[in-house]
Amino acid sequence: MKIYNFPTDYNKNSEDFRVSWQGNNIPVYNCDVSAYPFNRVWQGKQRPFNQTEKASFISFGSDTEVSLLIEPKATFNDVIIRPLSKNINHVINGNNIIVKFPAPGQYSVELDGIHNTLTVFINPETEFKIDKSDKNILYFPPGIHIFDERIELKDGQTIFIDEDAVLMGSINATDKNNISIVGYGILDNSRMNRANEINGCAILDPNSPKQTGNPIFLNRCKNIVIDGVTIVDSSGWNIYLDGCENITINNIKLIGMWRYNADGCDFCNCTNGLLQNSYLRTFDDCVTVKGFKLNNHLPVQNITVQNCVLWCDWGRALEVGAETCAPYIKDVLFCGCDIIHGSDVMLDIQHGDASNITNVKFKNINIEYSGNERKLVIQESDNDLYPEDNIEYTPIPFTVTTGATMWSIDTHAGNVFDISFEDINITTPNGLMPQGSSIYSKENTSLIKNICFKNILINGKKCQFDDLNLHIGNNVTKVDCI
Repeated sequence: MKIYNFPTDYNKNSEDFRVSWQGNNIPVYNCDVSAYPFNRVWQGKQRPFNQTEKASFISFGSDTEVSLLIEPKATFNDVIIRPLSKNINHVINGNNIIVKFPAPGQYSVELDGIHNTLTVFINPETEFKIDKSDKNILYFPPGIHIFDERIELKDGQTIFIDEDAVLMGSINATDKNNISIVGYGILDNSRMNRANEINGCAILDPNSPKQTGNPIFLNRCKNIVIDGVTIVDSSGWNIYLDGCENITINNIKLIGMWRYNADGCDFCNCTNGLLQNSYLRTFDDCVTVKGFKLNNHLPVQNITVQNCVLWCDWGRALEVGAETCAPYIKDVLFCGCDIIHGSDVMLDIQHGDASNITNVKFKNINIEYSGNERKLVIQESDNDLYPEDNIEYTPIPFTVTTGATMWSIDTHAGNVFDISFEDINITTPNGLMPQGSSIYSKENTSLIKNICFKNILINGKKCQFDDLNLHIGNNVTKVDCI
């Protein structure tokens, strides 16, 4: 067991929970998350802070199971620990909770619903093998490091954020090779602003202030490693990879996302990408595989997302699209993931441009419905308020659609062939059923073919074709449920 120190002068300590291990206190952070699914189309505005609420998280190291004493400040009646697939036991003693966590991993402790949460990040105790004296190592030791301008990585460089450190800023690179961003510290993007786009990325605009930028933006880079880092309060997409090759992302933790379009990880026109063993709570899509306008001459191929825990406060949890401009998109695998909360669509293909999409697999995925989901609402004006009536709402489990969207740059949509949803386990409370799923093309020239649903379970019962409640449109052939 390795307890990290709270960074000196980092004014984000939580007072909502006290957490300890064998009498030793573990630092508890607070962060800002979305209070409700209220969004608006980006055009020079940013989300008002009064649409947020506080959440808490802890981070420490352990290679074995560990029992924590959690002492919430507020009283509570009910405790749920997610992912449910981990079957984590807890004991309530008065207003305290004793939880035995398997380790490493990421877990959500939820008291009386989703508005009083403690997220637990347990890292491996293994130290990163980094020579801090190496001239190619940008080492950030314990404490706070403030950069109001973007950090530009060079060929062969590694950024190492110490476990007791906070790097406040943005990390970027274009046309660089053999670069890494590692460490169990925090990358805090809260001081960075969002700018209007140019070519699909604000920071490529020569007139964009240097105080703008995603936490991590890598453009046409090769041989990339991102490992261990916690990212908070993104000004836009958290990890934006465009035209990159040979990417390994492991054990990243994204939390504290409330600003518009705070996607988790976007693989745009990338080849050979791996995201694994990570936690992504986002205010927009958690993980997307796209063909984007910046490098649309490059294909999308061999992207794997595995063993991740996802909480989507707005948008789609696992998605191909909506932008799909590329020579082709193929060989995409989403597997072994737990979607612990969703908002719009859980597993999605949204095809809006001219490439063909082939061989996409969603496999061995657990989808959890909590009964606390609320209807998504678009804010039309500054004076609009989110409706307080809690409409019973369930996100859509599956969607495969083609047709131009507001983000398309091609004049028509291509085809979608050979898509599988296999070993999908859906759990719902009180017999609640998910919304119907859709498979359709909005264009006569765009075809959808060979869609297979295999071993889909809802509350332990295997679904037959009619149980899926599929809405199948024109230009769709060969949809099977086995």
